Amino acid sequence: MDFGVKNAVIAAAGRGGVDVILNGNSNRLNPCMIGFDKSRTFGEGASTTATSNFKNTIVGMKRLVGLTMNDPRAVKEMKLIPLTFSPIKRSAGSDTIGVKLMYNDQESIISVEHAVGMMVKHLGTIAAAKTLSGNHDSKASEESMLPSDWVIAIPGYYTDAQKRAFLSGCDIVGISVLRLINETTASALAFGIFKDIRKEFNNLEKPSHVMFIDMGHSSYSVAIVGFEPGKLSVKSAHYDTDLGGRDFDQIITNWIITQFETKFKNKLSSRVSDKPKVVLKIMAAAEKAKKTLSPAGVQEARINMECIMDDFDLSATLKNVDYESMCQPLLDRLEAPIRRCLAETGLSCSDLSSVEIVGGATRVACLKRKLASILGLNVNSPNMGLSTTMNADEAVARGAALQSAILSPRFKVKAYEIAEAQAYPIKIAWDEEGQSGIEVEGETEGNAFPTNSVVMFDRGSNYPSVKRVTLRRSGEFSVVASYDESASACFPAGAPREIAILKIRAPPGVENKIRVNVKQDINGCTTLSSAQLVEEVIVEPEAPPKDVETTGADNQADNGEEKKAVEETKEVAPKKKIKKTNLEFSISRSMQWMKPEIDAAFEVEVSMSNADRITKETSDKRNELESYIYDIRDKVSSYGALFAYCNEEEKKNFPSALETTENWLYEEGFDASKTVYADKLSEIQKLGNTIERRFSEATSRPTAVSTLQRSVEKYKSFLNSCNDEKYAHITAEEQQACHDKCDEVSSWMYDTLDKQGSIPINVDPVVTVSEINAKSYELSNVVSPVMHKPIPKPKVEEKPKVEEKPKAEEKTEEKPPETMDTETPKSEDADVKEGVPMQTD
Repeated sequence: MDFGVKNAVIAAAGRGGVDVILNGNSNRLNPCMIGFDKSRTFGEGASTTATSNFKNTIVGMKRLVGLTMNDPRAVKEMKLIPLTFSPIKRSAGSDTIGVKLMYNDQESIISVEHAVGMMVKHLGTIAAAKTLSGNHDSKASEESMLPSDWVIAIPGYYTDAQKRAFLSGCDIVGISVLRLINETTASALAFGIFKDIRKEFNNLEKPSHVMFIDMGHSSYSVAIVGFEPGKLSVKSAHYDTDLGGRDFDQIITNWIITQFETKFKNKLSSRVSDKPKVVLKIMAAAEKAKKTLSPAGVQEARINMECIMDDFDLSATLKNVDYESMCQPLLDRLEAPIRRCLAETGLSCSDLSSVEIVGGATRVACLKRKLASILGLNVNSPNMGLSTTMNADEAVARGAALQSAILSPRFKVKAYEIAEAQAYPIKIAWDEEGQSGIEVEGETEGNAFPTNSVVMFDRGSNYPSVKRVTLRRSGEFSVVASYDESASACFPAGAPREIAILKIRAPPGVENKIRVNVKQDINGCTTLSSAQLVEEVIVEPEAPPKDVETTGADNQADNGEEKKAVEETKEVAPKKKIKKTNLEFSISRSMQWMKPEIDAAFEVEVSMSNADRITKETSDKRNELESYIYDIRDKVSSYGALFAYCNEEEKKNFPSALETTENWLYEEGFDASKTVYADKLSEIQKLGNTIERRFSEATSRPTAVSTLQRSVEKYKSFLNSCNDEKYAHITAEEQQACHDKCDEVSSWMYDTLDKQGSIPINVDPVVTVSEINAKSYELSNVVSPVMHKPIPKPKVEEKPKVEEKPKAEEKTEEKPPETMDTETPKSEDADVKEGVPMQTD
């Protein structure tokens, strides 16, 4: 899943490859927003009311997750979002960001992390809906079919706190994530794994280096990735966290506002920027203008807006030349991340096999022209020398789906190695007092460090990995994990550097050798995996075997050798063994979500989910009532199919009842409960069902009668042919019973049809189709068994058994098998005597 600032894309891996999942409106992009009113609306449902309900529509979650209220990044971002933000006190210490809004007519505060979890869960229900469409189990629900193997793409510049906050949001809604993968790495995986299938990297003498440039709605990323058969390695990644497509939109927005305020100067009641709803309308128009100017060759974009503010309209034309001139400060910022990546890897532009661009903002023509100029590409070549082999909007989601298939136990995928790169160097620090020696194991194993800190994970190091530092301590002591100052060039300005405080409980008194194992997991989060007390224990050698008493001169030599061995054993020194004992430790993070807080948020989520379900069921019942009114009203009208089946009273009263119910539905019943809607529907259905039943009976009766008539005729024809020899096994009583039943049913049928034909069609029928079918079934049960009665098998006379006289025992000499096989058979008339061989002529 690609969880974006503005849109999210869902992709799923299956046997046929990777597919992007369409939402209920058959769109591939899902607006990343949540609207609150009587219930919650997500995605496209929230986008329809995003302008009118902007105060209660959460957007920009990706930019605020894991930040504190006073974080400079959050302060800057909150100015761009027309929401009311409120701090939420965490038991760990820091105040995280909450959104104050109205939900179900009550003021509520929703944390940004909870909002992230809500949106992720909603995207999961879209995937579940696709699964349910091919599932024949009607009892299955969307929540029960939620995907289990989640891989979510996040920006590579996320800090440890932001990653953990994102995972906490998923925990609140009950979603377990296999991995958080960097967006540029996901794009590289989507690119490399299919190139690897085509074996394009097999014949290369050295790794193929590809640059990936990703500009989305709010950020700009550049990464250089090396590809080998079955492997990709992220060599370098740099970012401009505040450069994205929305900045190009904002330039046009400011231009429109200037044009509008200049045209209606001194006529406006207030400044446009003071009206959030007006600004949102202008931003939507600015985005359309940007898309108009993006293709090559477009010279201008017309902007026509009605009733922008105070009933004033605006019609203006933005020239592409003017637009590119205004965008120049943004275009100048494209070069720095590219140069930093090339410098860090030691590569030049000519060393790159291709430059892949992804992200919606990379469609802007002047932006591509600037990138081509920076990289020394031919601007006149197709697509200005840049490669667009991947879908700009879907590449990240497809890469995340492939990673999910690789990690999931449910899929068998060819192994593909991913060597990720740590964005910021991480150091481990401790107090210097009492420190007599430091040993760091891992890539720097065996080196001694005289200071009280060491960089455990360098920038660009691969993860997951575990490294160790060995200290000498007694009692409880603390180890602090934080981002090193050397990360200042790429670390977000104003972001807190501390990651976690690790408190370890060592035995008091004597100074102990403590081994601290620090781990970076698959998500790039730093934690303390274990702390061990390392001791050297002396192990005494085993006692020699006791002397065995022997006698005789033969054992004197053996006794001498045993005594010599015992003496040598006594001289062996005691052995030393390393003993490791796990120690108790605790981890504290300033922005950590504690379990009681997650449980409390989960209860809120369950309550909101139930409210959403009730609201949806109520809405469905209301729609059912409304649809029934429109449908039945057309049918009972003078030109409708049911008009002829209505009696005079129904023609007068039923339309009036429908009109009354419709008026109630749009007035006082607009916000009624599900039960009230169900009762109203039941009332009008009692009248409508009677009319529909007459219509159904009248249209189905001829077929039922025809079927019954054919059955009677078929069975009578059979009875008339019972004199044939093949029916001789049928008794006279059975034939008479069948005749009587046929006559009875035939008589009933004609009497009933006479009665039915004497009444008009707008009166309830004398006989129903079910009764006619029952008669047909009744006739079949009587005649069919007789008609298909099997012919009894003829009796076979048994022949009298002939008693066989026992043959005289014959004594024959034993012969070999071959002699017995060639013996001449005896003649029946020969006079054979016992023990005498048969004579032949």
